[in-house]
Amino acid sequence: MTNPNNLNTGMRCIKFIIFTISFMFGLTAFLLLAVGSTISTIFDDFSIFVDDHFFTPANLMVFIAICLLLVAATGCIGAAKESTMLVNIFALLLFIVFAMELTAAILAYMMHGQVEMMLIRTMDESFRMYDENEYIANGIDFMQQNLECCGIDSPDDWAKIIEAKGNQTSVPESCCHIMFVDQETGRNECEEFHQFGCLPRLNYIIEKSAMLIATGALTIAIVQFLGVVCAFMLAKTIRRTKSIREARRWQLQQSLGVLTNPFSFDKQMEANASGRQYDPDPEYTQMGNNNNTNTYLPNSPSVM
Repeated sequence: MTNPNNLNTGMRCIKFIIFTISFMFGLTAFLLLAVGSTISTIFDDFSIFVDDHFFTPANLMVFIAICLLLVAATGCIGAAKESTMLVNIFALLLFIVFAMELTAAILAYMMHGQVEMMLIRTMDESFRMYDENEYIANGIDFMQQNLECCGIDSPDDWAKIIEAKGNQTSVPESCCHIMFVDQETGRNECEEFHQFGCLPRLNYIIEKSAMLIATGALTIAIVQFLGVVCAFMLAKTIRRTKSIREARRWQLQQSLGVLTNPFSFDKQMEANASGRQYDPDPEYTQMGNNNNTNTYLPNSPSVM
């Protein structure tokens, strides 16, 4: 017979493992939430240069993080209740989250190679509309000030735009690296422009962000796949442990049933000694039937 102490110790170990896995995935969810929110904010700052579909992987990571928190909570509840069904649901939900993370990684990796061509197109369109759209002008100024750049490839790009528009525009102050005040006119004048174009710097930021999503989501997806396998194995172990526990309970009930009727036990011993078949006391049998005693059978399904 299996030692009950070993069963209890084994169940405690299983619960501890599930709690640990759920806690780790909870921390992972907060990490994904932070990364996804940060990258989404970066893309939003330069939204006039970034196509809408580039926001999909970052937003998907935020959604995955929220789902993962709920999955981790399901795992903790399943471990606390020793529920095979909840642990199986935990594993199934983990697999769904794994599929979503794999999708986010693939999308981000595919977009990584499209960044430069997208920025060349959107920057060229935006710079030509600098004087026509205030929203675009604010976006260009924000980029040139924060990235300390000027033009698309170099400050010379503004000279081409000015020439194309017939000197109806000028180089914006956001391009200026060093400013001074003209004593005669009292106006701010630019002494030196930023020497680097904005395309290489913004391209670096967007590409690195996309690659961070791809590598991060893929790494976490691999870990979660291992978590899925472990969760299904632990659910099987819980089911087996509970079956053994219920079988022991049934054996104990059978033993107690013999001990509570010593007359039947003596008659059975006499019948065995004389070689005849033992017939239990009809009155005791009737009393047992009136008590409606329910006996657990070993092949009965375990409680979920």
